[in-house]
Parts: sequence; C-alpha cells; structure tokens
Amino acid sequence: MDKKKVFLTTALLGGAFVACGLPYGRIDCGMQEIQTQRMEGELLICVISDVHCRMFGKNQKRIVARVRAFHPDLIVIPGDLFDYERNYDHAFELIRQLHEYPIFFVSGNHEIYLKQDIEYLRTQLKNLGVHVLEDTGTVFTKGSSQIELFGLTDHGRKAVVQGSDIGRLYHHDGFRVLLNHRPELTEMFKDADVDLTISGHAHGGQWRIPYINQGVFAPGQGLFPQYTEGMHILGRNHLYISRGLASGSPLIPRLYNNPEIGFIRIKGK
Repeated sequence: MDKKKVFLTTALLGGAFVACGLPYGRIDCGMQEIQTQRMEGELLICVISDVHCRMFGKNQKRIVARVRAFHPDLIVIPGDLFDYERNYDHAFELIRQLHEYPIFFVSGNHEIYLKQDIEYLRTQLKNLGVHVLEDTGTVFTKGSSQIELFGLTDHGRKAVVQGSDIGRLYHHDGFRVLLNHRPELTEMFKDADVDLTISGHAHGGQWRIPYINQGVFAPGQGLFPQYTEGMHILGRNHLYISRGLASGSPLIPRLYNNPEIGFIRIKGK
C-alpha cells in the first residue's frame, strides 16, 4: 500500500473513531444510592456540574426535561456554572427554568477566574432563589428527612483546610454533604467528618477510552486520572464525581463521554 492510501485509510479510521464518540445531543442520567443511619426517610439529590454557560437546547430544555423526569428533592451545582467570555444568561436561564427546585451552588475554579464579575453573579443567583454556599452551610429539610450542606469554595489546587477540621464547620450531627469542585483533593476528603462529598471539574477525563471508560486527562490529576466519575469510598466519606455537562473548551469535544446529570438517592435505614 502506497503512502497516500495509508494516509487516507488512517484519516478515515481516525474520523470514524471521533464521529462514533461524539455525544450527538445525548445526556446520561446516572443513579447512585447511599444508605445511612444519620437520616430518616429518603431524599433524591440531582447533581448538575460544569455547565460553563453552554446551551443544551432552547431554554435549556434538554437538561430541564431530564431533571423533571426524576422529580428530585433538591439540586446541587458543585461549580463551573459560569465561564469567562461567555453569555452568563445561558446559565441564568437554566436556573430560571428549574426555579421550582431548591438549588444549592458553590463556586468552581472558573467562577473564581471571574474576579470582576463574581460578586455580581452570586448576587444574581441569590435573587433567583439559589442558596449560594461560599464557605458557608445550611440545612435542608423535607418531611422527616434532613441533611446539612456546606459549600467549600474553590481555593486552588491545594487544600486550604485540613480534612480533620471540616467536621467543625457543621452544626448538626445528621447526614453531612460537602460541595467542593475539585475531586482530586482526596487526602482532605478522606479525613473529613462528612458523609458525602460532591464534586465535578474532571469532566469524566474529557476523552474516554471506549469499553473500559478510562478518562484520558483531568486537571489536577494529569494523564489517565483515577477520580473522574461515579462514587468512591474515602474513609467514611462517599465521594461522588459528576462527569458534568460541557467540555472545558468549545474547541475540544467530549469523546466517548456523554454529558451527565447525576442523581444520588439517600435512604435512611
């Protein structure tokens, strides 16, 4: 086979590989379950991460339809709802469309990059009824079920608090949820006196190897990262990582890595 045919064959195979791995509008909805003695009843948490001011259908209808189909009790957004040099109203539209749900938000690294706009964005979220948890916490109650949520704002690649100190940030001894954007801070999480940490940031590894679903790269973890999706056990702490919805850059597509909305069912024993 001459060089031209080798090149064309390689190009066609590469194109087919990429074409087969593109999301084509699909959004996965994954379900995880935790049983606990620290809560009565049952709650369903919806996790929407890494929207990056992207649109998913008119009025964000592709996200909204999937969320409403599961009837969650609350929604958490563990960062990167916004992004620089993008239309902020795309993110606000999602909040407006999901106004019937209690929504809890903590900043990720891309919000922190928006130094001049971050306070405006937080104020607008509060005006839309969002619970903005920036190094603060709150209690969510529905019927006999109660959890306490604390949002640890993104402070960069290194932990700014010791995991053993995180438990002191809570005021109740019930089921504890920590919202923090970066899943790679595992040394901090495993020492934290919380029941569930919810993160995003890794984008599922951006490109995933088919069949084994291994991510190729994640910020803060490098090549072939370990913590890019799903549920992990770190001591007594469950770490849930959402693959998120958008890619870090519009120029870099997600491959074999559909956008994801996560759901976590907490069941009292």
